Amino acid sequence: MKISTLFLFLFVSGIAFGQTPQRCDVPLPDYVFRQKYKSVTLQQTEDRKLQVAAAIAVNNCLSVEQIKNISALFIDDFNRLDFVKAAWRNTVDKENFYFVYDDFAYFSTVFMLHDYIREMEANPTDYLPPYEPPVVLNFPMLDYPAYENYRGPSQCNYPIREEEFIKLASQVAGNTSEASRMLLLTQIARNNCLSVSQAMKFATLVGSEPSRLNFMKSAHPSIFDLGNLPFGAQLFSHIQNKAAYNEFISRPVPGPGTVIPPPCNVSAEDFSNIRESIKKESFNSTKLTIAKQIIRSKQCFTTRQISELVKLFSFDDTRLELAKFAYEYTTDRENYYQIADVLTFSSSKEDLMKFLETRK
Repeated sequence: MKISTLFLFLFVSGIAFGQTPQRCDVPLPDYVFRQKYKSVTLQQTEDRKLQVAAAIAVNNCLSVEQIKNISALFIDDFNRLDFVKAAWRNTVDKENFYFVYDDFAYFSTVFMLHDYIREMEANPTDYLPPYEPPVVLNFPMLDYPAYENYRGPSQCNYPIREEEFIKLASQVAGNTSEASRMLLLTQIARNNCLSVSQAMKFATLVGSEPSRLNFMKSAHPSIFDLGNLPFGAQLFSHIQNKAAYNEFISRPVPGPGTVIPPPCNVSAEDFSNIRESIKKESFNSTKLTIAKQIIRSKQCFTTRQISELVKLFSFDDTRLELAKFAYEYTTDRENYYQIADVLTFSSSKEDLMKFLETRK
């Protein structure tokens, strides 16, 4: 009954999706995947877990790592096999699918999965699954100050790039509760240099004015263009909140050149803590986001330290992405070619070398 119900569900779903084919280019965002993953864990029986997990697999684009995280929730190898079969068609990185084989207890199920994949590859269809559209950000029409030509007092080196800001803002907007948004916003403010404009836009992602006020206060130590802080008063319509904000930003701030920058290095003790904080994360996308935030915040890493961080990731595409990102925050760039030794595939090594050529 379980199997027939599952395949009926997959068949009907396949018909529905065939009407509007789209490409599976990117996996579910981490914050969305966490919610769906939790929905599987809440099920009381293996059959219910399989039904919910199969629905996720059929309706969404998943990475191999996401598939492995869900498949690990099953006790029975055959339930795991049914889920993985349902997920194969929508897998973004099919070239890494062999890693899923490690999740099975018996060779027989591994061979069954292998035969299934060979059959699917031999008989491709025109079916292309949908993926969830990215979160649409609509910031209110406020007077956001420009920071590009700012030369006044500052708390950090330079604001995060716009594409990184949009990515972080999308993650915040994807959380349904204000408490979750505030927690993520606080982490973002702690780990990144922000312009007043970026801080204001982040603040608009929470509804209550007290929450906005708390966020702007927590973001103050990470603000690049301190002289533009008065623009933030637009976030508040209530007189007492606007007054509290204006009182806060009127406090003395350091002038240009009054702060002596620390030596440009990450100590062995700091690095050990950084490595462990990244390593303990379960989800690859979360691990990558945290690694980037820490690297951007600390800024002064050696090539050897970056190599150790790159090794924390299982797949070459993620390793390469982090390696490229970390280049700008490395002190001994003349040695950066050594990162290629950490990469597995020759294509990845060549990609990194070409990237380094463009940075000379």
